[in-house]
Amino acid sequence: MGKTIAIVNQKGGAGKTTTATNLAKTLAVNNNKVLLVDLDPLSSLATRYHIESQSLYSLADCMEGRTSLGQCIQPSGTEGFAIALGNHNLIGFEIIAMHQENRESILALQIDDLKTRYDYVLIDTPSSLGLLTMNALVAADEVLIPIKCDYTIFDGMAELLRTIDDVSYCLNAKLKIMGFLVTHVNPQLRSTAVNLKEIRTCYGESVLHTLIPDSDDLEDSFHELATELEVRS
Repeated sequence: MGKTIAIVNQKGGAGKTTTATNLAKTLAVNNNKVLLVDLDPLSSLATRYHIESQSLYSLADCMEGRTSLGQCIQPSGTEGFAIALGNHNLIGFEIIAMHQENRESILALQIDDLKTRYDYVLIDTPSSLGLLTMNALVAADEVLIPIKCDYTIFDGMAELLRTIDDVSYCLNAKLKIMGFLVTHVNPQLRSTAVNLKEIRTCYGESVLHTLIPDSDDLEDSFHELATELEVRS
């Protein structure tokens, strides 16, 4: 049975999509079968990673009940790494699903049917704590929280942690925090050491050892992250 990890932070610019895609690729290179669920309506994964859609259906069709998640999945171009692409049509999901029963569990039910096929299911989420993110949290076993290493490190964090607690208490008892991943780390800035110290003081052992640099060369960092997460598993 695979592990489902939701990558969540309602703040934009924290590195959710970068984390989701690079981690998915790295886990696949490490001989895991990985599914990335692109739940962000504003995501540009298709163009950003040169993925040409080979499916008649998008994730919006799945979330709105027109098809199954399995029919939205396609190859990413990396062996062992499949993706269910979202698009801007997901924006309408929260309105359409507003009066549905079990609307927070739609994605969980879809993923449960597929979890035996994958070692990891990663869910990229939008920059909000709306119904799409709630679906990710209800579907997940664990939450990975990217934190941008700048002066905004704690902005909105109390609300996010309270939401995770609420979901764990009311909707998904297995949900737990996998860790806090510090991103956009620039060791040349004097503020970096201060910010890292504050993060580690606040969240302790929940802060992952791996740091994601503020650069375009991320391969080594995500190999380190994949190894750390596999050890924690």
